[in-house]
Amino acid sequence: MTATLLERAVSLSRSMMETAAGADWDSFARLQQEREDLLAQAFQSGERDEPILRTLIACNRQLCEEVERARDKVALDWQQAQGRSQAIAAYAASLGAIDS
Repeated sequence: MTATLLERAVSLSRSMMETAAGADWDSFARLQQEREDLLAQAFQSGERDEPILRTLIACNRQLCEEVERARDKVALDWQQAQGRSQAIAAYAASLGAIDS
């Protein structure tokens, strides 16, 4: 039996979760585009399957949560790097004041 467009979209969503968990954002973006194309085809063809749509919605929620966690981690890493840069600049400035 061939998977429907919506079933394939769910499968892609699950693959997206795996790539997000592995922080493979290039693959994530490629899968996301592929999934968007499948969903557009599914809706244009009139495909409607409520249980699969509910599964897809649940996958989307999980994807949003994973992406939010990744975003928060990147923001925290950036803040920490900024703090280190400021500390290094302050230390360098203090060395310059000592040499003067």
